[in-house]
Amino acid sequence: MTSIFEAARHGRALAQALDAFAVVPLLRTGMRLGLFEALRTPLAAEALAERLGLAPDLVSAWARNLHAQGWLGKKGDAYRLAPATAWLLDAPEAASLQALLDHAVDTMASSLGALPDLLKGAERPVFGRGDEARRMAAITRLVEPRALRVLEQIPGARHPQRVLDVGCGRGDYLAGLLERYRDAMGLGIEIEPAVAEEARRRLAEADVTRRAEILVGDFRTMELPRGTFDLVLFNHNLHYFAPAERALLLRRAKSRLVDGGVLAVQTLVLTEGILPSLFGLQAGAALFDLLLRSHRNLHGLPEAAEVHQALRDAGFDTTGEVAVVPGGAVRFIWGASGRVAEAKPGP
Repeated sequence: MTSIFEAARHGRALAQALDAFAVVPLLRTGMRLGLFEALRTPLAAEALAERLGLAPDLVSAWARNLHAQGWLGKKGDAYRLAPATAWLLDAPEAASLQALLDHAVDTMASSLGALPDLLKGAERPVFGRGDEARRMAAITRLVEPRALRVLEQIPGARHPQRVLDVGCGRGDYLAGLLERYRDAMGLGIEIEPAVAEEARRRLAEADVTRRAEILVGDFRTMELPRGTFDLVLFNHNLHYFAPAERALLLRRAKSRLVDGGVLAVQTLVLTEGILPSLFGLQAGAALFDLLLRSHRNLHGLPEAAEVHQALRDAGFDTTGEVAVVPGGAVRFIWGASGRVAEAKPGP
């Protein structure tokens, strides 16, 4: 029989879970409606509601909830931003953080709500409706600056001259590389015409359009322009391809590499350990894997060993990996053939 103390401990754990579930839509509301922006100057709930033309009782209840959760401070009747909330507003990755909140409310919540039916065999929905794909791309930009730096740790990828970005999305990684290496040329391939147009605008903003091109098509079947590359990238998109077709996909990419060229796959992987747990990435990766598997056009996160094997099956002589974030929950797994210096074999 459960003791009163054990029941209290379990009840507290459940309350914390419910609080965590509720705080995400509350944070998104604060971002979307300008509540946090207005609270850069401490305000009472009634004054905040009047300033923004919102319902006073709901604003008061919203602020009371976030104060209880530690996301708002309070002195007297005036609420103020807590440090973590100010970070949400001012971080260089603020747009990506907003996308993460939107993703949690608009995509994750509905997927988890449908889980009982999916577990019993209901048809899984298609991912990519509305703004889902754009939000996902925005979230991956949280690690982009670090990933661009880490890329230089891959033998043969330290100063690429010609870059092929497969599934380039909005073109952020391609633009970042071409800004970093002013003599490099780049080609991005994107299957969605509207997203490809965004990539062209991103390249124009980076002033690298004379050294880059974006093509629309399916990399697996489209006719590719002539020429070879010394770096081919797959950034956070391997889960769009079924495990059985990855070796063929990577083999096609390999056919366009120069001798000593490198193919690098950046991906989130399921991992355990102190660092992934400490940074919240162990739970985050497990939740993302569940989201992927809940859609019929996506596939679960790969095991690192599976990616190494797919690269070997595609004909790469050497594989290796470098962590993008501490603990390796996000990493580059790479393959190279021919002459490649300082290669560290993978598992």
